[in-house]
Amino acid sequence: MKISNKKIYEQVADIILESIKSGEYKVGDKLPSIQKLAQTYGVSVASIREALNALRTIGVIELKQGYGTFIKQIEPKFFELGDKFNSVVQIKELLELREIVESSTVEKAAINRSEEDLKRLEEALNEMGEAVTDGTSGEKADLRFHLLIAKAAQNSLLVELLNNISGLMKDSMEETRKIFIYSAQKTMHRLHEEHVAIYNAILEQDSKRAVKAMQSHLLEVKVTILANFKEQ
Repeated sequence: MKISNKKIYEQVADIILESIKSGEYKVGDKLPSIQKLAQTYGVSVASIREALNALRTIGVIELKQGYGTFIKQIEPKFFELGDKFNSVVQIKELLELREIVESSTVEKAAINRSEEDLKRLEEALNEMGEAVTDGTSGEKADLRFHLLIAKAAQNSLLVELLNNISGLMKDSMEETRKIFIYSAQKTMHRLHEEHVAIYNAILEQDSKRAVKAMQSHLLEVKVTILANFKEQ
């Protein structure tokens, strides 16, 4: 099967995922080499690497150093209680706390940000943009972006508060990005655009627009997470 449209790695990953679901590949099976997959699908080795990165991010495949890439599970693994979160209540509480704190934080950041703050925010934003194209989740840059907003607000207590919940924030961001990588309705591009909107409002020191952009982003995260978590 040949592939010629843009976002090639996403299409390759989708095809491999369908092959797994159809039974062509079973749990424990070893995938062909990257070079062989590139020949099969008529794409570059780089595109195959990106596709495998995406599949590894959502837990479908695993790389065993020195042995190759193997099928780990049939269905993508998203939120599961007992994995990183104890209950749906804990997830909701985290999201509510983020909405309360980060709405105020981004408002202050839009007013108080410095040129150095903008530079660091842009660096984190660019790193998230790279994750869009290489099939990785980019949650570390995502977390750094939000923590940098707190720093730009020029309030040390806000920074300390977000640092205290940064572990849970990182876990939720990682799981959210897994969902965005493999959702027909939601894409990593859209997630990145939400962060761009937040950055642009801070850049232009438009505090009202910054709050609106942050609240819109966090609402999207909330809807996405609660629609995809699985109780064990």
